[in-house]
Order: sequence, then structure tokens, then C-alpha cells
Amino acid sequence: MHYRKIILLLAFACFGTFKGFSQTPSCSAASKFYIKDTINVTTFGASTVQGIAGFTFQPYLQQNFQYCYVGKQVSITNNGISGETTTQGLARFESAINGRTGFVFILMGINDAIQLISQKVPPTPAQLNASYKLTIQNMQKMVDIAARHGLTTVIGSLQNLDPTKGIYYKTINKQIALINAGYKKLAAQNHIYFADINAGLGNDFKKYYQADGIHPNAAGNKFIAYILFDVINFAIESKLLLIGLDQNFPNPANTKTTIGFSMSQAGSVDIELYSITGALTKTITQSAYNSGYHQVVVDLTNVSPGIYIYVMNIAGRQLSKKMIVVK
Repeated sequence: MHYRKIILLLAFACFGTFKGFSQTPSCSAASKFYIKDTINVTTFGASTVQGIAGFTFQPYLQQNFQYCYVGKQVSITNNGISGETTTQGLARFESAINGRTGFVFILMGINDAIQLISQKVPPTPAQLNASYKLTIQNMQKMVDIAARHGLTTVIGSLQNLDPTKGIYYKTINKQIALINAGYKKLAAQNHIYFADINAGLGNDFKKYYQADGIHPNAAGNKFIAYILFDVINFAIESKLLLIGLDQNFPNPANTKTTIGFSMSQAGSVDIELYSITGALTKTITQSAYNSGYHQVVVDLTNVSPGIYIYVMNIAGRQLSKKMIVVK
């Protein structure tokens, strides 16, 4: 399953403690073994995607990719139109992604809830349910269209509204919670990716939101970029990596070390440790692995000090690195 929920804790783990966030992201294995020369991300949605009062997340996302994916061409498009519902978005979705490759990030649905609940006459439970079903159906249709175009889809959860800013905002937030649960389920069913924007921003309206209590400020947009960056890295690690072998760390090593490797598809992996004279010293792993990035911890307790070569055999290919063991 290619679904992953990105939460606040993960963002802190990947990007350091918050003081406006670290200036540069931590680069994953995806950046080293990415199979393609370009990274294309189509961002699609309503006002948060378009950006309000000059605050947008796309420039931060661009910076993150350019920092980690050195030498790759990065293209991120902004296809947001403020105030749109998912019905309006669906009508233009295919034209927005036509000719694009790579990833599409869809973040919309808040206006579905706002338009229904902000009327003079409160909606009935039946109307709320019908609106919810239409939102989910529209999102499913966009996911299907993206799949036909060969895009990897990421759905974003909708951020809460500050309940102190509007009389209907508490009710709207209830509908948002229902929609987010539906999006999460839809992502799992379609084996696509889910970026939990709402879990990241939470209800810290002073830190992450503009004065309207709806749209993210600079810090909020930077956080959205980090969350989306992490999800796309995970997608790349899941299915878009070259076969590769990492340098062990630490190196020199003492009693144990870690070796990382990537696979473009599932298969059997043999990694063995040889002395500098060519004698087999240790079998590190002989197992089947799925595609993606993996790490194995190597016990060196009984390995004598010296220079060694570890060799990975996979799908008829052989890769090797030097390891130094000290005591």
C-alpha cells in the first residue's frame, strides 16, 4: 500500500526543531538513487494552492527539491483558483494536467463545505451527507483522470478554520473532518499517497495562519511544502529508485555498522563481506526485498580490524564498497 500519513512528529524528525524550520531539508535516499532526470509536480486546488496575500508553498517546495536533487530539472506548476469547489475543479482538472508527467498534488474541498454551511438556512443532515458524497465522488474522478494520464497522485487533507473567526466555522470544521476521513480512505483504496496537511498545521492559528483564520501564512506554507516534499520522497523511494548501494555508516566501524541499498523492483539480494585478499568473511544478507530503499545492520563483533569489501549481487548486477573495521 502506497498510503502514508504524514504527521507533525515526522516533519520535526525530518527537518529539525522548529524555529521557522531549518533552512534546508534533510535529503533522503530518494535524492541519490532517483531514476529520472526531472521532477515534475502539478499542484492543483483552490485558494491554498493559488496562494493568498502573496503566501504560497510552491517556492519552498521548489527549493527543497533543488537542494536535495542536485542536477535534476524541477518543474512545479500552480493550478489553484481561489473559491473553487471540487465540482468546479473537476471541470478543469484534465486540461490542467494534460501533457504533464510525474506527480499531481490535489488540495481542495473546503469550499464545498463553506458554500453549503454558510447559507442563511442551516443545511439538513441529508444535505450535509449529499454534499460529502459529491465531494468524495469528485475527488475519485480526479484520481481516476490522473491515473489515466500516468501521474502519481497525492491528496492533501483540508486544514481546519479558526472557529473564533466565523459563526459557522465550527460546523464547517465538522464537515472538513468528515471529508478528510473520506480522503484518507480513498487514498488507501486507490493505493495513492495522502499528505496530512491538517495534522501538520493543527489548530495553531497564531503560528501557521493569516489573520483570516483560513489561509496559511509564510510558516504554514513552508510547513505544507515540507510535508508534501516528504510524501513525494516516500513515493520515489517506493517505486522510482535505481539499483544502488550506499557507503556503510559509520565508516570506519567498530562493533556494528549500517548498509543501505535501493531496488527498482522486488528481488533477491545477496550482500557479502570479503577481506582485502578476497576471502569470504561474513554473509550480511541473503533475502528477498521489495522495491524501495532498505537498510541492514551488520554485526562486526567477531570481525578482525582491517580493510574489507562488501559486495551486493542483485538481478545479475554486482556493486561493491570499501569498509574499514577498527577495534
